[in-house]
Amino acid sequence: MSIGQTLAGARREAGLSVDDVSAKTRLRATVIRAIENDDFSLCGGDFYARAHLRTLANLVGADASALVAEYDATYGDPDEVPVATHVFEAEAAGRAITRRTERRAPNWGAAAAAMVLVVVIILAAVELIGNGGDSGNTPVAKGTTSQTTAPTSPTPSSQPTTAPTQPAPTQATSPPESAVAEAGVHVVLDITDAKCWVLASASNGSVIFQGVLNPGDSKTFDDPRKVSLRLGNAPATHLVVNNVDIGTPSSKTNVVDLSFGPGDPTQAQG
Repeated sequence: MSIGQTLAGARREAGLSVDDVSAKTRLRATVIRAIENDDFSLCGGDFYARAHLRTLANLVGADASALVAEYDATYGDPDEVPVATHVFEAEAAGRAITRRTERRAPNWGAAAAAMVLVVVIILAAVELIGNGGDSGNTPVAKGTTSQTTAPTSPTPSSQPTTAPTQPAPTQATSPPESAVAEAGVHVVLDITDAKCWVLASASNGSVIFQGVLNPGDSKTFDDPRKVSLRLGNAPATHLVVNNVDIGTPSSKTNVVDLSFGPGDPTQAQG
């Protein structure tokens, strides 16, 4: 049987309609019907055709590796498209790059906490200095009380001296929460109910992550100035950027390019 016939048969055995598969994978029903008819022109290229085959095969219980290998042998371009083992090697390399980048990424949350701690220490020191100045005037106040209760009126020389006025301590203000939130870019990417190919880049153009993520996977990307994303199956993703939940990116196609900077993510989507 052909690739499309194998997928269609497995789908029927699983008791699923084309619309059921579309709802579970977020792939358009027209694309699914075309693949079941061995027409891969709507997939957008060999890479996405392989991704769609793996997604459909895993859902209906077919052998995804065998179908991808058959696609490579029948439709793939050996001069342009790497074989499946090379794809897995690229994904492993991408995961290694992500781990190294995450180790090198600055911890903006810790820096903000340290800043707040320094401000608190300064405020405490100023308060202690102010209290010390007040306590220095206490003996003079006591002397005044004893003289005013004496039987004789105090002479001008025995009048209590007025304590010098202490200048009001300068109150240091904590940095506003918005300044802490805008200290860099923090992106959390969650994969919902279908696989998605992801390419994440830093502000200097270096690759933070590249590979295919499975449903339930979550990735975090940080950069001082900018994080750029390319999502191969955007309807299967959920984003939280700079602590703002922006949900699933809206798009007319599965492939979406996004970029985020510090601050309000709704003003920075690409």
